[in-house]
Amino acid sequence: MPVIRINFARFSKMVGANREKILDRLPYIGLDIESVDKDSVRVEYSPNRPDFGTDFGIARALRGLLGKEVGLPKFPTSASRISVSVDQRLNTIRPFIACVTAAGIRLDDEDVRQIISLQEDLHNGLGRKRRTVAIGIHDLNAVKPPFSYKAVQSSFKFVPLGGRKAMDVGSILSQTEEGKAYGPVFAGRKLYPIIADAKGEVLSFPPIINGEATKVTSRTRNLFIDVTSTDRKAGDDVLAVVATTVSEAGGKLGTVLIKHPGKPRVTPDLAPTELPLDPNLVKSTLGMDLTQREILNSLARSRLGVKGKRALCPRYRIDLLHPVDIAEEVALGYGIDRIGPVYPPSRRPGLFNTFEEFLDSVATIMAGSGMIELMTFELTDEKSLYSKFGRSSSSRITVQNPRSIEHSALRDALLPTLMAALSVNVKSDYPQRVFEVGRVFARTKEGVSESWHLGCLVAHSHSSYTEAKMYLESTCRTIMGKEATTPEEQHWAFAPGRCARVSLGDAQLGHVGEVRPESIEAFGLGVPVSGFEVNLTQLFELLK
Repeated sequence: MPVIRINFARFSKMVGANREKILDRLPYIGLDIESVDKDSVRVEYSPNRPDFGTDFGIARALRGLLGKEVGLPKFPTSASRISVSVDQRLNTIRPFIACVTAAGIRLDDEDVRQIISLQEDLHNGLGRKRRTVAIGIHDLNAVKPPFSYKAVQSSFKFVPLGGRKAMDVGSILSQTEEGKAYGPVFAGRKLYPIIADAKGEVLSFPPIINGEATKVTSRTRNLFIDVTSTDRKAGDDVLAVVATTVSEAGGKLGTVLIKHPGKPRVTPDLAPTELPLDPNLVKSTLGMDLTQREILNSLARSRLGVKGKRALCPRYRIDLLHPVDIAEEVALGYGIDRIGPVYPPSRRPGLFNTFEEFLDSVATIMAGSGMIELMTFELTDEKSLYSKFGRSSSSRITVQNPRSIEHSALRDALLPTLMAALSVNVKSDYPQRVFEVGRVFARTKEGVSESWHLGCLVAHSHSSYTEAKMYLESTCRTIMGKEATTPEEQHWAFAPGRCARVSLGDAQLGHVGEVRPESIEAFGLGVPVSGFEVNLTQLFELLK
C-alpha cells in the first residue's frame, strides 16, 4: 500500500486544524496512520484513492469532513490556446495523449516532493509501472507551443533528464536505468513516441524519460502536463487526479486541444460524474433511518454534490462506480464514529451455521489422523486441472484475459491442486499426508454450481490403494457411523484397476485410488501417490 508523509505545520495551515484534531480525524476519511513523530505523520492510503497521493488531496477531503469546506470542489479552466498534434503512426504503439497547463503556480521544495511522489504512485498503480499510463510534468516557459506527439526512429537524439549531452533513443533504452526498466514496452518496435515543441525541443520520450530542457524546479511558474496511455479512459482518469492536485497547489488550469487524426478533443474534462442517489438504498445499506437533509449534508462533507436524484462526484473520484459507493460516502460524511452499535431484535443467541460446523468437524477428524491441512487456490492453471491428468473438458470454467496463467481456471476437483502443492514440496521429507476441505465448481444449464469437497493425498515410497482406503473408511466411520461401499470403477485421476467408487446407498460421493503414474510424472513427483476425494455437500444432505 502506498504511504505519504504529512508535515504537521504545513498541513495545519491547509486544513485549519491543530495536530490533535488532525490525528483524530485522519482515520475517518479512510487513512491508516503508520507512524507519528514530532513534525510529521506517515499515513497509508488505498490505491483506489489516488487523490490521496498528496497532502493537497488529503487536506481537501479533511476540510469537508470538518465542515470547513463542503460540497463539490470547483476547478475552473480556461483555454490555453495550446494544441498537440498526434501522429497516426502511434496508433499501434501508444495512441492516446491528454494534457493540461497550470499557470501562476509557485512550488516550494515540499510541493515539488509531493507532486513527484504522486506521479510515481500513479505510475506504479493505475499506470501499471508506466506500461498503461505515463505522466510528464514540464516547465512550460522552457518550450514553444504548439506541440507534436510524433513517432521517431531509434536514431533520433535529445538530451534526457539528468543528462548533459544528447543521446539517441536506442542508447537511452539500452544504457540508462529508465530505459532498461521501462524499455521492454517497446520490444520489437521500430518507431518510438516523442513529444516535441515547435522548435523541435523534446519534452518527453514517454513512458521512458523526460527531456532535460523542461525540468521542473521550485522556480517554475507555469506547468505543462502530458499523460500518454494505451487506454484512453485510464489516461483521462490520471490526468484528472494530477490536474486537480496542481489546481489545489495554486495553478490556474488551462485546457489543451488534442488533434487526433480526424478526432480532435479538448482535455482535461473535469466535469463531475454522476451516479444514482437512492435514499432507500443508503438507509438499507447503512441500517440507519436518515432524513433527506442528513443524507445531503453527509454527501456535502464527503465533497459530493446532488442534482435531483443523482449524486455528483468530483472527477478525481475515480473509485466511485456504483450506487452503493454513494452509501459509503454518506457514512463517511455522517461520521463513522457517530454510528453506534445496534443489537439484533431477537433475544435468542446466535447459532453457528450447521454446514460450517460439519466442514470444521471433517477438517478436525482429518487433522486428528495425522494429516496436514492445505488451503489451495480455487483459481488454478489449466495444465494442472486437465493436461497433466490426460483429460479434456468442454465444460471447463476459465477466466477471460487472465492476469496469470497460473490462475486462469476455476477448479472442478481438489486432487489437481493438492498434486500441485505436493510438486513444490519434493525436497521435503516423506511420507507426506495432506488434505483440503474446499470449494469446487461445475458448469450447469443454469450457470455455475458450487460444492464443498474433501480431498486427501498420501505420498511416499509405499503409498497404495489400501492405505488411501484405510483413511477413507476411518473418516466415514467417524462422520457417518457406518462405512461407505467401494465398488471398482474408473476415474480420470486414478490408475485403471486401482480405483473404486465411494458410495453411500445409491448416492455416489467420490472416488478413492492410486494416482496414475503418468500424472505423478507430469507433476514432477518421484514417489507413488494415493488418495481420495468425496463430495461433502452431498454427504451433508444425506446425513440430515
